[in-house]
Amino acid sequence: MGRLVVFLLLLCITTNTDAQILIDTVIAVVSGDAVTRSELENELGIAAIMESSIITDDRVALGAIINRKFVLQESKRLGIVVAEPNVRVAEKIAEIRRKYNSDAAFQTVLQGHGLEDKALRAWVYEQLVYDEFFRRIFFNALNSAEIATLAKSYYDANSAEFIVPPTLTLSVLSILIPKDTSEGEKQGAEILVQQLSVRLQRGETFEAVRDVYETQLAIELEVLTLAADTPLGVIAAELPDSEWSALLRISDGYQIVKRIQSNPARQRTYAEVSEEIIDRIQQEKAEAEFTTWLVEQRQEISWHILGDALEPENGVK
Repeated sequence: MGRLVVFLLLLCITTNTDAQILIDTVIAVVSGDAVTRSELENELGIAAIMESSIITDDRVALGAIINRKFVLQESKRLGIVVAEPNVRVAEKIAEIRRKYNSDAAFQTVLQGHGLEDKALRAWVYEQLVYDEFFRRIFFNALNSAEIATLAKSYYDANSAEFIVPPTLTLSVLSILIPKDTSEGEKQGAEILVQQLSVRLQRGETFEAVRDVYETQLAIELEVLTLAADTPLGVIAAELPDSEWSALLRISDGYQIVKRIQSNPARQRTYAEVSEEIIDRIQQEKAEAEFTTWLVEQRQEISWHILGDALEPENGVK
């Protein structure tokens, strides 16, 4: 832009003693809808909380806001709304909160990024509308028969992608020695573990050994299926059939493993993977059509960025 155009929004908040004036600057206008500096700062703060690898700077964040404005305006025109918005917003915010140890920790992070609960709720709601618009207008509108044909062709051309690698089914015996155990108790447990291992090596059954040691040691037995190239898988692959391994040290005790069965690599059938491939192709095609739509919106709808701070670059007009 050749000249700087600045709009000031004045919001007066009256208290019992005085009035504060908060000044916000309009930095862009999309078909009559203003984008303010605070919206941009909120977008960057939320991106940090969400650990987004996409929103990396002001220009990218502003581009995301402008795209969302296009979607919100078109959603309003088409009457696209989110069912049970209060419930859905609460669920999404609860999902974000779960990354933090407590609500206090979450609030501290919000404050650190200058975010208020109201701003986060508004962003989440707009994102829900955005997702609903994408789903209805682009994802669900694709020709299912065409997608199914493309999926089968993809499977035929890339069948090697759907080979299940070889696996091993193992019995894994874990003997746990708590870290807070006294030195004397640890030494006693180590002796018992060695005795248990010897008895298994001699061919005694797990049940017989468990009956002897279950009151003296913390013993857990589980059956796992692991990839053959995992550390336990490599050890078990070298064992003779039905023989227990030597003691394996782990952080909180020992493990002993026995190979039950070797499972060779196998080709997954199209019936097994068709839904996965169809979803992938549908998502890719919908995203491509959505991107084309956004480009068209930028060409057809009146929008502009105000001032010199965010000059057009990297796709932001």
